[in-house]
Amino acid sequence: MKALYLTTGLLMLLLLQSCSGNGFHLRKELNLPINFQRIQFENIAYEHEFVEVFGEELEESGGILVEKSLTKIIVSNFREGKRVIAYTSERKAREFLLSLKFDYLISSSNSKIITKQKYRINLDRVFIYDNDFALGKAEEESKIRRSLYQEAARLILLKLQYNRE
Repeated sequence: MKALYLTTGLLMLLLLQSCSGNGFHLRKELNLPINFQRIQFENIAYEHEFVEVFGEELEESGGILVEKSLTKIIVSNFREGKRVIAYTSERKAREFLLSLKFDYLISSSNSKIITKQKYRINLDRVFIYDNDFALGKAEEESKIRRSLYQEAARLILLKLQYNRE
């Protein structure tokens, strides 16, 4: 009987050991190259919530958002949207699609790295609206929009981390 428990235990340990290398990892801090640790935005107001969220994510990665830098993120076609995608039986809006779309270019002249390729961010989330629970829906919508900004910021930072031309 002890041999059965020992064999089962060893098989469980082997299974757990093999699961640890399956490629799934928790989100970790990004390590930005030294030339991407001071970043400037162009074509978007620094007061915009996206820039604020990007600055927070950048600080967590060891960088800082500044007004003048050799590394620039040039944003174009910045659009946020909200449209109805489902109605109730009484023809009242039930579900909305919140979207964030923009193009950006990374320009860094301090180490002769200038990317001429435009990258596109295109994110959306579904927001369910219920008239019975109208209080707090604006706050929920704001949180969903903030999560879109965080994801967009994270995508840009990943691009910067692996942009080692």
